[in-house]
Amino acid sequence: MEDMKNCEQTKGMSVLQHGESVWAYTQKLIKKEWEDFKIPDWLSQNFEEITSNLHDLDTMREYNVLHDCGKPYCLQIDPDGRRHFPDHARVSKETYSRLPDSNPIAADLIGWDMVLHVSTAEEIKEIGLSKKDAYTLLITALAEIHSNANMFGGIESISFKSKWKKLERRGKMLIKEGLR
Repeated sequence: MEDMKNCEQTKGMSVLQHGESVWAYTQKLIKKEWEDFKIPDWLSQNFEEITSNLHDLDTMREYNVLHDCGKPYCLQIDPDGRRHFPDHARVSKETYSRLPDSNPIAADLIGWDMVLHVSTAEEIKEIGLSKKDAYTLLITALAEIHSNANMFGGIESISFKSKWKKLERRGKMLIKEGLR
């Protein structure tokens, strides 16, 4: 935790603060407190189905808060001073899994944290996510992009809109799949 507190995610925000912010946004999504959100149709139209098929709140909190715990160990700063965290999901899963009381479900979720953001539909299907895994990742991914919106330039920015659009497609795909 100390390393997460001391590693900047972005200017003025530590990796730990980012995780706590994602958890706060996740809770708002689950409670349907959507006033500051751009909500995709897959969530508004399938809210009960999605929220009744999430992992338990303790697992979700652990995953959300600690999903980037490996970033301090893979941080690279380029010549322009920009921070990069290559392969941080894998490093985070390995880092988290070494904790004495690590939760294997949270560990898997941490390892899969980026799949909805960067993987193709086929790559996601190949993972074979359960319904609980998929919906927990989906809600968290939506919380993450809203948590990071200011870094992108707000929810009206091109960067946010492109990330949101990809999640919109992934959410539709996962709902259509009728996961187990």
